[in-house]
This record gives sequence, structure tokens and C-alpha cells, in this order.
Amino acid sequence: MIRRVLAVAALATAALATVPAGAQAAPACRAGYMCNTQYFSDSARTNLVGVKTEFCNGEVSTWGRVTGYITWSTSPCT
Repeated sequence: MIRRVLAVAALATAALATVPAGAQAAPACRAGYMCNTQYFSDSARTNLVGVKTEFCNGEVSTWGRVTGYITWSTSPCT
């Protein structure tokens, strides 16, 4: 029984170690702000592959694909 627990713990640790360190999720866009999320193909963020813009009026515009490598910006609505 202890061997099984140790084996499962070792496998779980190995699986978590393979998750890319630079991947991240975009924060939620707060009410009263316009938010822009840019998605890139890799952690160097050199190849833009998608964009999501959340406008002040609630509309959302997207194109491309979603990845875990992002830049995110926000600005208050006026």
C-alpha cells in the first residue's frame, strides 16, 4: 500500500513538473474597464496568434486562437 502511494506521488510530481512555467490565464476584466488580451505561440511572445478585446459597453471582439502565453492590459472607461 505504501509503495502505491509513493508511486502515485512520484507520478503526480513528474506530471506537474512538465507544465510550462510561462503559461498563464488572463485576469477577469473588471466593470468600468476596457481590457485587451494578446495570445502568443510561445513564452518568448514573438508570434501573435490571437487577440481578445473587452470593450466598455460589454461587447467582446476576438480573433485567432487562445494560448497560455499572454500579455494583458486594461484601461478605465471614460
